[in-house]
Amino acid sequence: MPSLRELKKRLKSAGTIEQLSGAMRTASTAKYVKAGASLSSFSPYAAALKGACDLAGVRSGNAERPEGRVVVLISGNHGLCGGYHHELFAFFEKNVLRDGDAVIAAGKKALDHCRAAGVPAVATFDISDVPTFEEAGELIKLIRSASDGGKAAVAVFQRFINMTKSSPSAEELSFGGGEAGPQDDGGVIFIPDRGSVSAALADMVPQSELYEILLSASAAVQSATAVAMRSAGDNAKKSISVLSGRINRMRQASVTESVIETSAGIKE
Repeated sequence: MPSLRELKKRLKSAGTIEQLSGAMRTASTAKYVKAGASLSSFSPYAAALKGACDLAGVRSGNAERPEGRVVVLISGNHGLCGGYHHELFAFFEKNVLRDGDAVIAAGKKALDHCRAAGVPAVATFDISDVPTFEEAGELIKLIRSASDGGKAAVAVFQRFINMTKSSPSAEELSFGGGEAGPQDDGGVIFIPDRGSVSAALADMVPQSELYEILLSASAAVQSATAVAMRSAGDNAKKSISVLSGRINRMRQASVTESVIETSAGIKE
């Protein structure tokens, strides 16, 4: 049976866990709200941009591509988010990774996994907890440099569904040559011309797609962290309640014993 001193140490540790989990929950919730708001406002623009590409007949990629792919593994930067990263990396290893793939580790946990699993990463990229559009552009440049000869580029990430659920996903990015297909213009007037508009759209689409993916992954990992920290805080509160009860009972038993000994004339 643990002593009173040991119980007090456990109580102090539980209090510390409650405080830390509460602080982390607050921070991750704030980041989740920011990432979720950015995702909600950007998604209509991304969808409209894809629609413009369809209208302009922009090809999503080259008809013939070299063998191999560039795979971008997108993770969070911190742990303490439940099974988020375990599920992501298991999906990556089992369903996505192939021989000959060039892997880019985007996020600290992705880099840690590649090192631990012996997966050579051709490049690494630091992602903010709430990514910016400029970061997506820098990552696109890194992908293009690794995609020599026009290899396909695939983003592997946890897609945000709701506050308590996300889904591991693999999505190919639309790296096109900027060429317009033979479809009818549908009466649309392109200024200065269809080729120029198609080329501009082909440059914009990959960054737009990747930014939406980064925001989705950010919202997913921040919500997972908030949920995990809420659970940790609730468990800490239960432990505090149980430990406080045990300590009070031990103190009461000690006082009762002292009273009995005193009344019996037993000297300490």
